Order: sequence, then structure tokens, then C-alpha cells
Amino acid sequence: MPVTRSELLFLCGGAIAGAVAAKNYDKIKAKAGPIMAAAGAAVGDAYTAAARRVGERVEAMQDAMAEASQNSTTAGAAETSATPHFSTANGTSA
Repeated sequence: MPVTRSELLFLCGGAIAGAVAAKNYDKIKAKAGPIMAAAGAAVGDAYTAAARRVGERVEAMQDAMAEASQNSTTAGAAETSATPHFSTANGTSA
């Protein structure tokens, strides 16, 4: 597939930008280091808060499911003990 002039310009521009960044990496790192550290701390705090909220919601969901399961098991046991084991269709009771 042929490369258009526009694509070639973007490719060359990216290569030049990469070469300049690689040559000046130490200077860029020194100037951007504090900014990146602050941003990294903020992102880490946000991730921690989000993970905590997700964990709390998962725990609440698990608690609700366990409670529903416990209630259905308890209700099922109560219904089983209240119902007769044999059919009373013939009109006699046990």
C-alpha cells in the first residue's frame, strides 16, 4: 500500500521528535520529574479511593446475597416443617 505525503510527513516528524527527546532526555527528566511525581501521587490516591469504593460495593453485594440465601434457607426449612409429608387429598389428616 503506498504511503501518502501526509503520512510520510507525520512519520518523519515523529522520528525527529523522538530523536530530539532522546538527546535531551536528562534535561526533560529533571524538569518534568517533580510534575510527574505529583501527578503519580494524585493518580495513586485516586486509584486507591476507587478500589476502596469498589471493594465496599462488592462486600455489600456479597452480604446481601448471603442474607438472601440465609433467608431463603430459613424460610424453606419453616415451610418444609409446616407442610405435611403426605397428601391430604382424600380428606383424612395425619
